[in-house]
Amino acid sequence: MPKVPTPIRYLRTITDHIERYFGTDFFVLDEKKSSVVHVDVHVVRPTPTRPYFTLLTSGMSDLDMRVPEGLEDLALAEVCLCLPKEWPLAMDDFGWREPRYFWPIAILQQAARYPHINQTWFSWGHTVGSVERPEPLYVETRFTGLMLLNPATFPEGADTVETEDGRAIHYLALIPLLEQEMKFKQKFDSGTLEEKLKEADVTELLNPKRSSAV
Repeated sequence: MPKVPTPIRYLRTITDHIERYFGTDFFVLDEKKSSVVHVDVHVVRPTPTRPYFTLLTSGMSDLDMRVPEGLEDLALAEVCLCLPKEWPLAMDDFGWREPRYFWPIAILQQAARYPHINQTWFSWGHTVGSVERPEPLYVETRFTGLMLLNPATFPEGADTVETEDGRAIHYLALIPLLEQEMKFKQKFDSGTLEEKLKEADVTELLNPKRSSAV
């Protein structure tokens, strides 16, 4: 029998954190079938001060990532991104289930499992995806890779969850990258690409039709 993931270890702590920094107007997309870890997606509804959806995972931090020696403080992470307020994302509007709208949710769940499945780790500045054989992250999108950065839209202090057992969970923002941007990162480095993304105002607030930042 396949092993059933245990309930999310830090769910209450993460929920309290979301309520503190983003408010109580959110709902949870509960994963029905899980592997390795159970990944839920918390969806914070748009507000006047944050006029877009904020999506944050819980469950990735159930397991430590395999970080290099000396970087144990980075072993726990969750991932996040934001979607435009026009996205059909509500408990009474299931348009988000269509592939053209579901793919950001899918890549959040996939990214949350990625380091555990591949026995690796990632942190700020890391990228995921092949430059030599670029393939779309999802059939409905042009993006071929991901970059992980510190969330640019979060309130101060919201990017780290302090746990009851004295550890820290770091939120990593997923930035979907175009093929040109992945090649640019390989030719130069993550820091140079990050500067280009900042100059182009590319953040975790997804613009599916955006142009390349390089």
